Amino acid sequence: PGLHTPPMDDWTYLAFVAGALTSTGYIPQIIKGYRTRKLDDVSLIMPAVLGFGMFLWLIYGLAREDSAIIAANVVGASFTTLLVLMKMRYSKAGKSISG
Repeated sequence: PGLHTPPMDDWTYLAFVAGALTSTGYIPQIIKGYRTRKLDDVSLIMPAVLGFGMFLWLIYGLAREDSAIIAANVVGASFTTLLVLMKMRYSKAGKSISG
């Protein structure tokens, strides 16, 4: 049992690069929100839907013992959670989750 780590081939490297790119897509928004403390224009629905999708991908990655899928979705879900928490803290309308 445990995480199966097959030899790294070109497809595995591609999966890690793709995961790194998609998982870090929130970083510019997180940095901007941290600097300005303004996230009123950021929707809560979008990261909620994406976060749920990442959670499902994480379950799939664990079931398949695929380290690239697991890593990408742990990082992505972490950034999604951070953005949602920042939105709730910094938004004037942070009490509303409607968008």
